[in-house]
Amino acid sequence: MIKTHPTDLMLRAFAADELPLPLAVGVSAHCELCPACAARVRACEAELASRHLAPKEQDEALPAGFDAMLAGILQQPVATAAELAPPEIPQPELKVAGHSYRLPRALARHHAPRWRHIGAIRQHSLPLDELGARANLLHIEAGGRIPEHTHKGYELTLLLAGTIEDGDTRYQAGDFIWRDASHAHSPHTPDGCLCYTVQDAPVQFTKGLSRLLNGISHRLY
Repeated sequence: MIKTHPTDLMLRAFAADELPLPLAVGVSAHCELCPACAARVRACEAELASRHLAPKEQDEALPAGFDAMLAGILQQPVATAAELAPPEIPQPELKVAGHSYRLPRALARHHAPRWRHIGAIRQHSLPLDELGARANLLHIEAGGRIPEHTHKGYELTLLLAGTIEDGDTRYQAGDFIWRDASHAHSPHTPDGCLCYTVQDAPVQFTKGLSRLLNGISHRLY
């Protein structure tokens, strides 16, 4: 069961096309995995549409014959959901470290990443930068751990496959995990995982030898 979701404010901003591209892709991918959030987005879109389409007092009078024209349009045969649905195209799988993953539609074009490999961690930067936010695919092998760190900005982690343990919480596919400067953590994965991540500033490593990476952390996000 998915434990963590985008806030209602973020879902409304997504419906209104007001999010930076990396966050919009993350919300879209989450909604594909979470029917409840997908339904909330549809409700927000319907609300926004009704606001824009509602008649205003200052609107000019409609031209003669408009009502008859509209009635004629509404009497046209309505296409079924099956007719409107796009053709099913098999999505390519992402293969990494002996595993295969089916990506959400919003990320399917990135099924052949060029990984940067450091220990149990593989990272691929995605061409989705906008408003200072950067996106990555992150694969961590079973037993892998991210060194303890905090954040100069925000960090979104959308878990696409596998599990992550962070503190006392175990996350699974679909979880939309938000962290900021108020969090210091060292997430790890007992059985491996694939994530979509977004950051708007480098992380700050806080313990051990990993602090040596702080001088080049701007290259790692």
